[in-house]
Amino acid sequence: MPVFNTIFWDWNGTLLDDVDECIDIINVSLRKRSLNLLDREEYLEKFTFPIKKYYENIGFDFTRESYEAAGQEYIDAYGSRMFECKLHSGARSVLDRFRSTGTRQFVLSALYDQALHQCISHFRLDGYFDKVRGLDNSYAHSKVELGCNLIAECGCDKNRALMVGDTLHDFDTADAMGIPCVLIAAGHNSKKRLLACGVPVFDSIEEFAGSFDKLPELLKR
Repeated sequence: MPVFNTIFWDWNGTLLDDVDECIDIINVSLRKRSLNLLDREEYLEKFTFPIKKYYENIGFDFTRESYEAAGQEYIDAYGSRMFECKLHSGARSVLDRFRSTGTRQFVLSALYDQALHQCISHFRLDGYFDKVRGLDNSYAHSKVELGCNLIAECGCDKNRALMVGDTLHDFDTADAMGIPCVLIAAGHNSKKRLLACGVPVFDSIEEFAGSFDKLPELLKR
């Protein structure tokens, strides 16, 4: 029997492959403000939570405009392109595998809750997850509180629960929830940044799934 029987999945960048769309969208906003554009490497190094800090790091000046206005601009653009995104290669088969073994699966995302549910329904993934939780606002400050509330609500054994994400924020969220974390270097942070967290880092969710039974040993290193 696998040690872990509960998985908390991040959505954007972990199951959903939306990095290119996110880079395109933020570059439209940067170009509009005559700021330097981001290439993929720069984006993976600079993207962070809270999102306001990320915006400031790439040149937004919130003494000249409100963060809420800049954030809404991004949210509107993302909403118009959300269904252009695809699932990461192997995502559905990995979810199938864990469902077939009785593993409880949850989605814990910093995406606005309504958009998150729409996206999951678009990909016909509703039946895979016990619960799907996104933020109740659109400005993506943090999902730490959301994660702590969800794990308390679901009543799972923290010793057998695992977070799977693609950013430093997923690592921080798992730490606050009191559960281990693994990271996938196919999303919104570079592999170099993820490795600095000191947890197992995989190049794909398929590689993660293939190493699932070895995770207790890998997490001890």
